[in-house]
Amino acid sequence: MHKKVLMACAIGGLCGTVQAQSTVTVFGVLDLTLLNARASGNGSITAVNPDGNTSNRLGFRGEEDLGGGMKAGFFLAAAVNPDTGSGGGTSVDNKTTGNSGALTLARRSTVSLFGNFGEIRLGRDYTPTFINLTPAAHPIGTNGVGSSAQLFFPVAAGGTTPRTNTRASNALNYLSPEIGGFSANIMAAVGEQPSTPAATKNDGNYLGARVAFRSGPLSVSGATGKTKYATGNYTQSNVGLVYQLGGARLYYLWGENKVGMTKTTANMLGLQYVVSPLGEIRGAYTTLKALGVANDASQIAVGYVYNLSKRTALYTNYSVVDNKGTGRQFVAGGSGVPAVLTPGGNSSGFEVGLRTSF
Repeated sequence: MHKKVLMACAIGGLCGTVQAQSTVTVFGVLDLTLLNARASGNGSITAVNPDGNTSNRLGFRGEEDLGGGMKAGFFLAAAVNPDTGSGGGTSVDNKTTGNSGALTLARRSTVSLFGNFGEIRLGRDYTPTFINLTPAAHPIGTNGVGSSAQLFFPVAAGGTTPRTNTRASNALNYLSPEIGGFSANIMAAVGEQPSTPAATKNDGNYLGARVAFRSGPLSVSGATGKTKYATGNYTQSNVGLVYQLGGARLYYLWGENKVGMTKTTANMLGLQYVVSPLGEIRGAYTTLKALGVANDASQIAVGYVYNLSKRTALYTNYSVVDNKGTGRQFVAGGSGVPAVLTPGGNSSGFEVGLRTSF
């Protein structure tokens, strides 16, 4: 249950600037899993891991009615790792990374204006291209050993390590209202690089968009985004289809990542199936083709979520990732899975976890 508290109590250091808005919502997710994982040539490991079903977070959000159908709002969310008490890093320029392990507001940090026109956000936020990798178009999303991130995220190449496959900093983000089943999301972000040297002045600049349509049981969405880097631009594109058929939700997701002259392309077929009012089965099969980088691979992932209440759930996931040829780039999701050392080897992970929210 969301808890309404005075801003002065929630974030006292900011209370002087928000007296007109007397309350905020404090919210969060705590999710821990017991993981057992193995990788070819690298043995196995047992660990307590975060984020097996949903990303851990601690956040504050609020709105103020401005009249005339307009509202102002803010949203602050930090990544937390309850297994160690550490936080999550961020990227201030969409190029480098920093503050790893610190409690930053890196999950989302935005101010907004709402109205009949939709919503305009300023700050750090999800990129439009990331949305299709979540349960919006993938049955498991980007968490746990079955994470979509394993084969749908980019591979660094030619000196470029993309930082905008999930979020972008220094962004202007527009989300339209839904009209006739259609909605859109457009984002522009800057890396805030100096004008000299000229070769790197555009590094970290991002432009992306997502268009979605839903009608009855069918949802279709497509997104693309490009980030400029002197070492090789990064382009992320994907298309998702979801169809509700009774208690089953059927998924298809195509995704492509171009980093410089390299490319990886993934295709996924997936399913969510409600087996009881409290339980749901999830599964996905993904194949990846690589050009000029890494290797081809495939992933099988299955999971089960049992809701103990509206806020709390038990879950379990199992995943196997196979590297093709002599490759060893890809592993099952989860930060505790060992790297594959055997060429053409595989990795697997099994986890049981508990998620609760407030």
